[in-house]
Amino acid sequence: MPTLKAIRERCARTYYKALYMQQAKAVLRTAPVLPGSLPLTTLSMVHTRDVLPYLVAFKSFHRQAAGQRAVVVCDPSITASDRATLLAHIPHLELRDAAEFTHQSIPRGGTWERLFAISEYATQQFTVQLDADTLATGPLPEVCDSILANRPFVIGEVLAQRIDPLAGFAATARTWTSGHVQALAEASLDGIGLPPETLYVRGCSGFTGFRTGADMRGCLLDFSERMRSKLGDRWRDWGTEQVTSNFVVANQADARVLPFPKYASAHQTDADSVFFHFIGSVRFRNRRYERETAAFLRSVAIG
Repeated sequence: MPTLKAIRERCARTYYKALYMQQAKAVLRTAPVLPGSLPLTTLSMVHTRDVLPYLVAFKSFHRQAAGQRAVVVCDPSITASDRATLLAHIPHLELRDAAEFTHQSIPRGGTWERLFAISEYATQQFTVQLDADTLATGPLPEVCDSILANRPFVIGEVLAQRIDPLAGFAATARTWTSGHVQALAEASLDGIGLPPETLYVRGCSGFTGFRTGADMRGCLLDFSERMRSKLGDRWRDWGTEQVTSNFVVANQADARVLPFPKYASAHQTDADSVFFHFIGSVRFRNRRYERETAAFLRSVAIG
């Protein structure tokens, strides 16, 4: 039986979500966006419940990093009405079905389809994975510079975070007590037959930039096969796509971790932060997502 505290927290989240969605509707009154000049493809996977948050996320990011192409991998829940709404606001948007991006070597679901889609688009252009629950509130010079330099990036978790040798990271992961598949996979990184010079970073797949010109697809398929052989059915769990995304970006040439907390999960940000990721566990803990969204939409209305 839920505790009184749990009931209160659930009610609060429901209330804060309702306030947010009411505010996010204002994105429908903003002008459509046009393709930009950056050699960039911005790709997201979107569920029907996330159409409005996605439009906010995309428009806030595009305002600071206006790419030439935009792609949405449509979750099966996306309706014809959703598609019309998306295209009305991003006329150059390419809509693809999740079913187009499956492979026998990777799990289905758990956002694996978007990572596989990125491996297609990154053969043509620098590609950024942008989650629907993100918000850019100011200039993103590190991101724009990385795109122009074809330099991969990932959003980090701690100050001065580095991309680490595989064995050292795996040894650290084995000291953790979490039973989550991400921790389990990370603790197994040095036991799947990879070369000792291989790297890893514990970033967040919700905002990651992948360089063009790398064999991303071959890398992710090989890694997934190795991990599936090691972990068995656990490799189907939610969270394995993030491990793979982290692995792939870490092993692309000249990859970087974006400065933290300038780019961070919302509960880790400070007054100088310019990019917020409102991850599920903190998204509707309070009214911050709503208020940051409202401030962005007011600024769009102003011009």
